[in-house]
Amino acid sequence: MVILTAFPFLVLYTLSWDVISQLVHSFVLRLCKRKQNRQADHNLSKSSSRSTLVDSVWPELVSGTVHCFVADLTLLPLEIVMNRLHVQGTRAIVDNVLDAKNVIPYQSSYNTAAQCVESLIETEGAPSLWKGLSAVLLQYLLRFTVVHTAKVILRRSPAEDSPISPGHASITSNTLNDSLTVNVEE
Repeated sequence: MVILTAFPFLVLYTLSWDVISQLVHSFVLRLCKRKQNRQADHNLSKSSSRSTLVDSVWPELVSGTVHCFVADLTLLPLEIVMNRLHVQGTRAIVDNVLDAKNVIPYQSSYNTAAQCVESLIETEGAPSLWKGLSAVLLQYLLRFTVVHTAKVILRRSPAEDSPISPGHASITSNTLNDSLTVNVEE
């Protein structure tokens, strides 16, 4: 029974995450490239402009991080329900966040996903659908910090002074696996 209740939510979650992430990725990538083109046009009117490694990689890094953040944030309530459906029928203990001294035994059984959501809101309140939000925010704070640090390091590197011609740098992104590959020919 657990599989029959949880499996459709798993499929819905995965498909929704892929659709949201693809839409956000393409939107943010388009925005970043538009901003770069405006800056390049502005720089071209002042002096000669060069495309650098950071300029070619930065839009993909930003859009790759933002699309994951938006998808994870928007689907967090669905993930909470999906996880509750997966662990139903098992005995679990939950930290008592009110006094932080003991744990509360937790055992549940749901017939439908709607019953799970209803029970969750009734017993723990509507904010319980956003449990884990602080962990998601911390995770993406660290990811954005790493991406920004990479940009700063690449901007300061001596190799940054050499221009990259359009055929020498290529970027491949696979949003299903959250991977980014940068190939630079020298």
